[in-house]
Amino acid sequence: MPVDEGTQAAVRALWQAGSRHGRPPAPVPEADPWEADDPVDGPPRTVSVVFDGVPGVVVHLHRDGADLVAVEGCVEIEVPRRDVVEVLEGLLGGRARRRPRVRGYWRSLASGVLGSPAPSDLEVPAGGRVYAGPILFAPPLSGWLLSRPVAEE
Repeated sequence: MPVDEGTQAAVRALWQAGSRHGRPPAPVPEADPWEADDPVDGPPRTVSVVFDGVPGVVVHLHRDGADLVAVEGCVEIEVPRRDVVEVLEGLLGGRARRRPRVRGYWRSLASGVLGSPAPSDLEVPAGGRVYAGPILFAPPLSGWLLSRPVAEE
């Protein structure tokens, strides 16, 4: 089953955005147009576009247009199709920011003891909106994520 036109257009746009930043993605396997859909699972639901390097970014394009951008294996940001390229450009262009969820010395110390050394969200501006996802503790914790500037209040 071939990938739908909207997803193909998104893959091309992501490829162009990555190339502009010197980070073309890994090749995206194309579906065989003569291959029938899997009778059990149906047509493929997602296409993944992988951008190796720092930051490591994987864009999961879903057929329904509600896409997911995974950053450094620690953050997942839900993004509508209309803004997925701008979110990628924000990540590769260095516009991502961290917004701490815990303020103060004692709260930060307690969160570190309880399992999250830097409880914060990663925010990426795109299309006049800000998309965010929680930074989850996954060893080894990404130095790129922790080096992001803190968002202003």
